[in-house]
Amino acid sequence: MIDYSILRKEIDMKKLLLIQSIFTFIFLHCFVCFIFASDTKKTFTLGINNYMDSFEFCWKVHNNIEEWAAKNGIKTVYAEAEMEPERVKANLDTFALQEVDAIFEFNWLTAVTEKFVKENPDIVMVTGDYIVDGAYYFGANQYVAGLILGRHLAKEVKEKWNGELDAMVFAACYVCGELLIQRMDGIRDGYKETFPEFSDDLVFRFENSGGEGQIVNTKKIVTDFVTAHPNMNRIVVGTNNDEGGLGALSAIEGMGMKENFFIVSHGGDTPFQEKIHAGKGDVWIGSVAYMPERYGEFMIPWLLDILNGKDVPREMSPEHFVLTTDNINQYYPK
Repeated sequence: MIDYSILRKEIDMKKLLLIQSIFTFIFLHCFVCFIFASDTKKTFTLGINNYMDSFEFCWKVHNNIEEWAAKNGIKTVYAEAEMEPERVKANLDTFALQEVDAIFEFNWLTAVTEKFVKENPDIVMVTGDYIVDGAYYFGANQYVAGLILGRHLAKEVKEKWNGELDAMVFAACYVCGELLIQRMDGIRDGYKETFPEFSDDLVFRFENSGGEGQIVNTKKIVTDFVTAHPNMNRIVVGTNNDEGGLGALSAIEGMGMKENFFIVSHGGDTPFQEKIHAGKGDVWIGSVAYMPERYGEFMIPWLLDILNGKDVPREMSPEHFVLTTDNINQYYPK
């Protein structure tokens, strides 16, 4: 006679073993998938080809990119080129050999970078403050930054000089390319929104890169301009960065002509901040903030989207505003 109670127990045991086997299989499958996914998750590497860390703006950009890359699990490799074409090429080629996924290039040599981009289409190239065909762009909206600065300049000239202006002296890195030209021309155009009859013949453009550096070069440019134009009494000096502003201020103070000059610059960086805190805002009336200490904060999430194949704009810029004596403590307290 069959003992059905024993048979039922055997069947129940088999069911239990089957269920346990199924759960074990599912667990192991999920575990293996998790491990596999963890092992195959891409770790990106970013090459940073900087101008040089001894130039404070570039040091701030570099450090903030490193900080935000680390926060987002991106490895970095670093090099400097000091705007020397051979070094830019060598650094970029080395990054390619190191199989980086992306490069942030910050030396403003269009031809060298453009050639590399064409030869290495699989590497994401982000150029800082200059445009290269095939590359992504991060940095200032150059012309807009200039416009904003020019509008501020017009307001100051109208209020403090009764709208009288004899000349604009632009000392800038014109060899750095079209975007730097736009940066300076924006100042003129923003000014002419208020003073449309101001003649372009009164805009004097000088190259301040190379040689002894932009501080020394700009100081000489301003000094020589005054010597060559002794009858001009209301002069604006515009520079493409705050280092140029330092040179202009040194020349103006050395000549004892603070009442005859305004300085406007791009960057809003430490040189400008320190001079404004020291009470020089009556001459150095404004600098467009580029916030180099936040470049990585703005750029890295955008770069990650690019590397992960998302559809994003090919250009990104921080929002610009003019730093002055009136708002310096709001953004950069002493």
